[in-house]
Amino acid sequence: MKTAVVVISIDGFSAALLHDASVTLPTLRALAARGVAAAGLRPAFPSVTWPCHTTLVTGVPPARHGILGNEVLDRATGRVVRHEGDSTEAPIRAETLWDAAAAAGLTAATLCWPKTRGVRSIRDNVPEFLDQPLFEEWASRPLWDEARALGLPVERYADWSVSRPLTPMQDWLTLELTRHVVRRRPPDLLLTHFLMLDAFQHEFGPQSPEARWALEHVDGLVATLLAELATAGRLETTDVIVLGDHGFVPVEHRALPNADLHAAGLLEVDAHGSITAGQARVTANGGSAHVYVDRERGVRESVREVLAAAPGVAEVLGPETFADLGLPQPDDDSTQGDLVLHAAEGWYFSSHPTRERAAAALSYRGTHGHRTDDPRLHAAFLAAGPSIVENARTGVLDQLDVAPTVAAILGMKMGGGRAKRRPDRAPPSLNAHSTLSAHSSQPKN
Repeated sequence: MKTAVVVISIDGFSAALLHDASVTLPTLRALAARGVAAAGLRPAFPSVTWPCHTTLVTGVPPARHGILGNEVLDRATGRVVRHEGDSTEAPIRAETLWDAAAAAGLTAATLCWPKTRGVRSIRDNVPEFLDQPLFEEWASRPLWDEARALGLPVERYADWSVSRPLTPMQDWLTLELTRHVVRRRPPDLLLTHFLMLDAFQHEFGPQSPEARWALEHVDGLVATLLAELATAGRLETTDVIVLGDHGFVPVEHRALPNADLHAAGLLEVDAHGSITAGQARVTANGGSAHVYVDRERGVRESVREVLAAAPGVAEVLGPETFADLGLPQPDDDSTQGDLVLHAAEGWYFSSHPTRERAAAALSYRGTHGHRTDDPRLHAAFLAAGPSIVENARTGVLDQLDVAPTVAAILGMKMGGGRAKRRPDRAPPSLNAHSTLSAHSSQPKN
């Protein structure tokens, strides 16, 4: 039987939590013991869910795949684009693993995976949404109908997705859909995504008892999925990759750069606290933010001066830094900010334009989105299976290497290729000739 690949993403699963011996993770540690565990997995920037998951399945940075944050502004339309929850039709601009699988005549399934809305080449697909009507419209049939026939409460998927305390039920539903796919239509490539660990770290903090319990609970979900693969007779022929999309840092204070722009007369807000116009605007992504600036002479300098002095801002980065961050130039992508903010220690950004609006919103005790040279933002990575060497340890890997590794295992070609590595990054180690692979497989197609 040919080798299959299962990729399990545990949102917010940091390298620090994987390597913390006081967290009880029998399933994940057993996988690592019979395969490979990395010191960490360097995320894309900004280190938030939607750009990171897109990098994982394309092997290219946001500058090439086009997902530049959970939330961005499209300068061409003047509208906010919310990739989070897949409420936009903006597509991934690079070849994905499911594209390569379809080209190779292989099957794919994705459960609660970001940026899969409307992808017809995925046989069984339930995208990650926050609105129930989107689930009803875009979840693939017959999977959605079969889930209802089995009595799974798929009509609650959105409710369980938007409420942090209910994310354990969301993850249970994702697990049950994944198990059903394994039983009924096992694919060559399966990607599934659990979210409760991220939610609990935002709510309670990255080292909280609640966050540690959440990861221990997800360890049990992974055990159930592995048992399902074993019952189906597929575990011995499946490479299992478990990873996080980003790490976490503790935070206490919310920065409001749009409110600072408003106070400086650079952003207009109506009586209801909604943005109406202005010479600059910020979209926040946790520990970083895009700043969109009017191109009139002198405006950028004024905006930079205001934001550099604003509470919670550690750095105001200009376009000369974007290539090193994996971001495009503003002239090359209408959703790229003219400036990028980096949060100070203990702070995170919010897009709210007034302090009154911010006070009514949920707050965070932990977050991410920061520059990826902070080891706390490094995600976990482990893998085991017939193509993976046993009991190996490696240094910090890069999300750019995950898709090429999966493609090599499955004998697929990916036309986009791996992005050129910056000189300060470690050499590539996630590829078919690396210490991760038990054999040197070449793409067959």
